[in-house]
Amino acid sequence: MGKTAITITTINVPEFIKGICQNLISYKRLDVSILVIGDVKTPVETKEYCKKISNEFKVEIVYLDIDGQKKALSKHKDLLELFPYNTPDRIMLGGMLSYLKGCDRLIAVDDDNYTTEHDFVGFHSITGKVVDLKLIKNDSGWFNVHSALKEENNIPFYPRGFPWKQRNPESNKKKYSSKKIKVVVNQGLVLEDPDIDAISRLFWPIRATGMKPGFEKQFGLNPGTWSPFNYQNTSLCREIIPLYYRPQSTLRNGDIWTAYLINKLAEHFGHVITFGQPLVKQIRNPHDLWDDLDIELINNRAADNFVSLLRNAELTKNTYFEALGELIKNCQKDLEKMKIRGASEKEMIKQFFVEYQRWYKIVADIIN
Repeated sequence: MGKTAITITTINVPEFIKGICQNLISYKRLDVSILVIGDVKTPVETKEYCKKISNEFKVEIVYLDIDGQKKALSKHKDLLELFPYNTPDRIMLGGMLSYLKGCDRLIAVDDDNYTTEHDFVGFHSITGKVVDLKLIKNDSGWFNVHSALKEENNIPFYPRGFPWKQRNPESNKKKYSSKKIKVVVNQGLVLEDPDIDAISRLFWPIRATGMKPGFEKQFGLNPGTWSPFNYQNTSLCREIIPLYYRPQSTLRNGDIWTAYLINKLAEHFGHVITFGQPLVKQIRNPHDLWDDLDIELINNRAADNFVSLLRNAELTKNTYFEALGELIKNCQKDLEKMKIRGASEKEMIKQFFVEYQRWYKIVADIIN
């Protein structure tokens, strides 16, 4: 297992990993391994394809089909049972397996992400390091990181799951400072078809063509200034990997609510999340946007209450994992007293923490 582990799940032959390997060789990134997590629909020829690409580029690539996953996690069946078949959430099995094998950082990649000419692993190597960084602060507590991208028709757009109350010109304002600080997550931005809400896609097709001048190649958000991030072209430092879980009850935006939870924890420890490079291109797999809209709707309505719950939670613990347990417990307690207009919205928030509590207990037994 390399110091940097790349994890992927797919139901197709992952031909895009050839581009990743070409990028690794081009920039002499040798201490890297790739773990491909299969699913029920993943073609049987995937194993041979991964072996072929591994031999061609001399990059460690491991493919685990369903039987391979059962064998690798034979001592942790309760973890395996958290992830149903035919779901992209199985990528998190790759994250935990990489963690257990000792990786320093994890890069999650979607199967419709394609590397560009930029140093993919080199830019993600910022994760876990203390670096001199330019930070952006916004007095609202939110910053629209997609304002760093050029859109071909100058249409403003926001990341999927960005709270709707915060979608206004104020969220694009920035105050700069510089600081030596630890990076715990890096989200590489996406060109062509970035990750936005279904309602935004239905309104206008967005095409991102590059980063705007005036932004650093990688910029951090000052602790207390939040932004959502997904689990594509995203790297996590070692301490964050066992925290990362996407409850299924939160549907398409489970990764976004998990991002807010990590924003809260990073703020508590005075660490940062960075955005920018490495840029990738997304050639998006087919989606039914009306179905996506239905799935996102309750989550979008509940998001403001969810982030308010996180913002107001008190934390005292000294490690990320302990602070996660404290955050889950405090939010569950505070949610009982919270007045929320929609019953379905409150139930979604409740189930998010119920499922996260289950994850926490399972992982605690594994890593302690």
